[in-house]
Amino acid sequence: MTRGHANVEEKTAGHTRRVIVMNHYAIPREVGGVTRQIDLFGRLENWRPKILASNFGHTQGARISTSDSRFRLLWVPSYSTNGTVRILGWGIFSVEAFVAGLGLKADAVFASSPHLLTALSGLALAKVRGLPFILEVRDLWPESIVTAGEMNEGSLIHKALVTLEGMLYRHADRIVVVTKGWEEHFASFGVEQSKVIVVPNGTELSDFDVAQSKEELRREYRIEGYTAVFAGAHGPYVGLPLILDAAEQLPDINFLLLGSGSQKDAAIADARRRGLDNVEFRDPIPKSELPRLLKACDVGIHSISPQSVFDKGMSPNKLFDYLAAGLPTVTNAKVPLRDVVSDDEVGSVVDPQNLVDGLSRVRAADPDTLARWRRFAEEMMSTRYSRASASDRLEQTLDSVVK
Repeated sequence: MTRGHANVEEKTAGHTRRVIVMNHYAIPREVGGVTRQIDLFGRLENWRPKILASNFGHTQGARISTSDSRFRLLWVPSYSTNGTVRILGWGIFSVEAFVAGLGLKADAVFASSPHLLTALSGLALAKVRGLPFILEVRDLWPESIVTAGEMNEGSLIHKALVTLEGMLYRHADRIVVVTKGWEEHFASFGVEQSKVIVVPNGTELSDFDVAQSKEELRREYRIEGYTAVFAGAHGPYVGLPLILDAAEQLPDINFLLLGSGSQKDAAIADARRRGLDNVEFRDPIPKSELPRLLKACDVGIHSISPQSVFDKGMSPNKLFDYLAAGLPTVTNAKVPLRDVVSDDEVGSVVDPQNLVDGLSRVRAADPDTLARWRRFAEEMMSTRYSRASASDRLEQTLDSVVK
């Protein structure tokens, strides 16, 4: 049965259950960015979600709003840097989400990282109300903070976060993760593998059905020449300097960087300093419009900065969007994506510093190779990484914790 996007608030079936979803950074579909929560919970057959999220978009750097009644957006202070105000916002959101959750009908509580205060709030809410608790881990905090050089391993705050992390793992009825490869991490906390459920990121091929021709779309989006697109958050982990390095060495390829984030201004200044006329930065667009823009481009770039924590495994949304749009893809996450895709299956999979080689190989690919890559991507997205199959997996997980 194909799952639709109808507002599940309108369902009246007597067997429908309710789940409180707590995710500080969840965003509605009309806002550009990662919409995993509503994409998955909006497809559930027998569960009705109420998603508690903040009204300040982290990647947008601005207030967000929605008409989707499945969301309740909670106020947090605005911020422009990863400093005290942002951390204060974590605490404020977590308290607000806990209080809001007390007044909602629910059969289960689902709380999502990365920051652990939301997860702690979800656990507390579940305990107070006697409900099962599902923890979603999308980023391995605090390990990823240490890897990024933003926290010292063994420091007092690091030890406190590790203690909190382990407590959350042990008290969760189920742990939902986005990728394989994190098994050893959970085992180190004494977590049984049967408790950990992989619900990968993905997309739906039907969302990328576009009626217009590529030529029409290129005119609409003002895209000329052979264009490589990067569509995603411009944060510290995505390797923007590596993309600019590639642009500097490949002046005959146009680079379109679409999105927002804390590193965008620095990247714009860097591109200007280097005199990169073949690089264009644009603001993010609604998720519903993204398929049309991607169809107007020639190759998708998935880039990361080298981080040891990534080597445990990844499930990147932007990669799946490119593949669903039929774009050959270049990624420099060879080790992190070893369980997802290999070189020459959908484009080029290279080491972190080899984007130039990957882009050059994709541009030189003949029509038969491009067609083979598209066929493989379509099969991959219609089976292993479809949102429908991920939602089925999520629904089974929710059903398993309700007595």
